[in-house]
Amino acid sequence: MITNNQQPELLDQENELDDDFNFEQDQDEDENLEPFDPTKIRVKTKPMTMDLLLKRIKHDEIDLAPDFQRQSGIWTTKAKSRLIESLLIRIPLPAFYIDATDDDKWIIIDGLQRINTFKSFILDKSLKLTGLQFLSDLEKNKYDDLPRHYQRRIDETELTVYLIEPGTPTEVKYNIFERVNTGGLPLNKQELRQAINPGPAIEILKRFAKLPEFERVTNLSPKKKKRMDDHEFILGFLAFTLNDYEYYPVNKGRNYFLNEVMQQLNKIDTNYIEKVENKFITAMNASEKIFGNSAFRKSQKSPVNKSLFEVWSVTLSKLTSQEIEKLINHKEKLNNIFKQKMIEDADFLKSVSQASSKVQYRFEQINQIIQEVLSC
Repeated sequence: MITNNQQPELLDQENELDDDFNFEQDQDEDENLEPFDPTKIRVKTKPMTMDLLLKRIKHDEIDLAPDFQRQSGIWTTKAKSRLIESLLIRIPLPAFYIDATDDDKWIIIDGLQRINTFKSFILDKSLKLTGLQFLSDLEKNKYDDLPRHYQRRIDETELTVYLIEPGTPTEVKYNIFERVNTGGLPLNKQELRQAINPGPAIEILKRFAKLPEFERVTNLSPKKKKRMDDHEFILGFLAFTLNDYEYYPVNKGRNYFLNEVMQQLNKIDTNYIEKVENKFITAMNASEKIFGNSAFRKSQKSPVNKSLFEVWSVTLSKLTSQEIEKLINHKEKLNNIFKQKMIEDADFLKSVSQASSKVQYRFEQINQIIQEVLSC
């Protein structure tokens, strides 16, 4: 059995062209897809006082700890204090973008840091003002320490809020999320998917991603896990397990496809997903025994590749235990055929270099390789 310290260390090369498919490539691929109908965009502007926003927070009607917003606690006390100072000296704040398709539970698209600051200062009363630029006489004050006219000024602050209304199609909502995401570290594709689709799907991805068999064979870096790359690997496996690759929506693209699968997972039967999990574990173990350090990689020194992960994990998960055993016994032959395919077949190499390209072709080619080995 291969241990973690035998695995090649993966470098965090976010701009490496050979790495899976990077976020910039994703955006380029999207440009040639069918556009959505812009008349379906349903966003309204809603003036809102601070007091009304805080009422929603008090009644737990705003999700302040969404799974996709892993950066919600990174503001310093000084940065938070300067935001409160902006309210006090009446500097207008940027607009807030909110997914209001569920009126009982709003999701913050843009502005989570600011809203969390309001909560900690006004409701929790835990923030003590520090490092103020203009109102130095209010240093060390908490909300209750402020003179009443300052408290009133905060409570009556008018905020500009853009609400995505119920009835907005998911693909439209995804595009809105992507366009208005203005943080210092913009959300990537998977973080956006999880923003749009809260619920059981995220728990399923978390559970699969924590499986030791998956962690051992992929050995993803902490940085990649923080950006939810592990969740996207799992989602890719589940996508092509729940939906045959022959029906991949070429004209709509990978982002649409994976987002649809998130919705599938939110409605999936628990017993069925447990069966899928067992097949996934079998595929991870088989991959490790067959490929060792090169599992799901173009070469031993390459990062784990999403396309190869999907096609190998899904295909292996569908085999019988006897077929897997035969592949393990003939792993040298299988590896040689696969390496030759990577060298000689330009279409196959392209299909695994961009995850949305030639999906059906790469599945067919891996199936052929496996059948060739099984027939020997």
